[in-house]
Amino acid sequence: MKHVQIAHQMPGRVRFKIPAARDNPVLLEQIREILDGIPGLKQTLVKPGAGSIVLLYDPNDAPRFEAQMIERWRQVQPLMPQKSPKKPRLPGDEFDQVTQKIEAEAEFLAGHSHSARAIVDFFKEADREIKTLTNNMIDLKIVLALALAVATFAGIGASAATPMWITLALFALNHFIEMQTPVATPAPRRAAGFVVP
Repeated sequence: MKHVQIAHQMPGRVRFKIPAARDNPVLLEQIREILDGIPGLKQTLVKPGAGSIVLLYDPNDAPRFEAQMIERWRQVQPLMPQKSPKKPRLPGDEFDQVTQKIEAEAEFLAGHSHSARAIVDFFKEADREIKTLTNNMIDLKIVLALALAVATFAGIGASAATPMWITLALFALNHFIEMQTPVATPAPRRAAGFVVP
């Protein structure tokens, strides 16, 4: 039975664990109502905190009870919540996860300090304004990253040597051009009537 597992069973008693029904008394009540009419069922106990349901039945009528129970569980299946498909992890998700953690910590601090609340609100408003002005194309994270890059390049200025990646790129381009240039083939040499390649 999908979505359900037998947690414990003995003659006359079976306990089902239903993870989707944990802390969901409405779902457990719907399941109980479906199972209630099974011949041989004496009592149904629902435990919302554990997400389980216990069925007490006549052990002398076990084969008929089990057949009916399996049939009733088929009626329960449509009630179970469907899992949303798991999103594949994409490159760059790590940045979003770190950003969410930082935002959660900022909100926590803002809940305990008026100064922190003012700072968090300021940056939220700045982010909202940037998104509005750029039609959601740019946000505050991008602006801050660009500002740091510009500040770094401005601070280094012309005194810096050529970055290694530029040197390597020029070296690779130069060799690529040399490889594409046709090489003149020398004329074969003749020695004592033989052609030497």
